[in-house]
Amino acid sequence: MSGQDLPVPNHVETAAFKSALRSVVGSVSIVASGLGADRRGLTVTAAVSLCVEPPMVLACINRSAEAHDVILRTGAFSWNVLSADQVQLAERFAAMDGSKGASRFSPTEWGEMVTGVPVLLQSVCSFDCRVQDTLEVATHTIMIGAVVAQIHNHNQHKVPLIYSSGKFGRMEYF
Repeated sequence: MSGQDLPVPNHVETAAFKSALRSVVGSVSIVASGLGADRRGLTVTAAVSLCVEPPMVLACINRSAEAHDVILRTGAFSWNVLSADQVQLAERFAAMDGSKGASRFSPTEWGEMVTGVPVLLQSVCSFDCRVQDTLEVATHTIMIGAVVAQIHNHNQHKVPLIYSSGKFGRMEYF
């Protein structure tokens, strides 16, 4: 039986679904795009590796986000995995401080690589990506990016920032 032959289940109630999702632990990242005054970015937990040959990642971006149309227009984005000492940056790009647009970007924190989109220099790791494909699903667009450059700050012993139950936290290794 293929997936197309399966009966369509009733959907769960949105509030209950959101409540359950709060228990899922996610890596906190910033997806950014644009150039100069057109730079935009947002805090996400829905970004992951897709495959290693060729190197590809995906990020799920709400179509109402400022960065959404900028990513489509430029054909490029960066995926920047935050460290536990970058909570304020995560809050800024989640608009928790009321900031919007290019004002979120500080020249001391951001640089650029191959595509020219903003890349966070002191992240755990950052991936500079060209949009390979997109898929619209409900309120979001899945952005599939071919990785053309990367930064990995492994020598700085950065601990990844995580998010669960409405709170930021840090990885603990055993």
